[in-house]
Amino acid sequence: MPKIGYGSDKRTKFVGPNGLRKLRITNLNDVDVLLMHNKSYAVEIARTVGGRKRVAILERAKALGLKVTNPHAKVRTEE
Repeated sequence: MPKIGYGSDKRTKFVGPNGLRKLRITNLNDVDVLLMHNKSYAVEIARTVGGRKRVAILERAKALGLKVTNPHAKVRTEE
């Protein structure tokens, strides 16, 4: 007979502390997928995305009202 162990509940599996699931974004078109799901998913920009494309993704996510988990990664402020 198998034992239950330390597994998470199905309803809370892959859910972060903020109550949202993460979706990794690699290009600007992936952001449009979350247009209707902005209350259940958070955007996580992939680490392979460069600076210019990252800024464009951040602007689009802000316009759609999406939560971005790593908004300051690879984005330099001009001094």
